[in-house]
Amino acid sequence: MKKLIFCCLVVLMGACKDDKKDPEPETDYATSFVGVYETITVEGGITTNYKWDITTEAKNQLSIKYTKQTKITVSGTTINLTQEYPLATVKSTAQDNFEVNEKVNVTQSTGEALNVRLSGIASRIVNGSGVPQLNITLKTSEASTGAPNEEVYLEFKKK
Repeated sequence: MKKLIFCCLVVLMGACKDDKKDPEPETDYATSFVGVYETITVEGGITTNYKWDITTEAKNQLSIKYTKQTKITVSGTTINLTQEYPLATVKSTAQDNFEVNEKVNVTQSTGEALNVRLSGIASRIVNGSGVPQLNITLKTSEASTGAPNEEVYLEFKKK
């Protein structure tokens, strides 16, 4: 009788065994975006140099030092403006994408205060020359001064 009970226990324990494996750890996509990316746009008398210096903060979280240098030429006079946007909570959402959606205090070469919301989803591709690049439609909104919202498509190439 004891042998029969023991056999039943062994069979019952085998049937109740958890076959599920430990969950796989979440993949950290942030490290693959690290680097310096730049692009230049020219429109009218305005030349703008955009630079993103991307580092990682935590798993799937990026920090971007975004610098925008604008040079405006009007009637032989050149005006330079440098703006720095410290983006600290950018989330990498997939292997080739990350999302920008935060409100930042912009440091300007004019010394004037500026607070804006930046948003957009960046996609990483490899261009025809074999250079990795980040494509994004970056939306800037700034309600306090009444300035119009800006939306610009940018193709940042890795340096």
